[in-house]
Amino acid sequence: MSGPDEARPIPALDPGPITMDQYHAYAPEKFELWDGYLFLPAEYGDERRKLLALLLVNVGLIDAVRLAPRELWQAALDRVYAAG
Repeated sequence: MSGPDEARPIPALDPGPITMDQYHAYAPEKFELWDGYLFLPAEYGDERRKLLALLLVNVGLIDAVRLAPRELWQAALDRVYAAG
């Protein structure tokens, strides 16, 4: 199996498949709810972001963007890229 960096899923605009290597490297072992958070509590952000990357590949960024209003996406983009 390739390492996480080699198998890193990159979301595209449209939905796409993931590989078994990506699944094994990034998916949690089982589906759980911890204090209102899926899979692990909030302090385990890296593990939760790995799963989000898999889901974004499968859903595509176009459909993901439809989940929140434009103003929230713009605020998030400003926060992430303003510092850089």
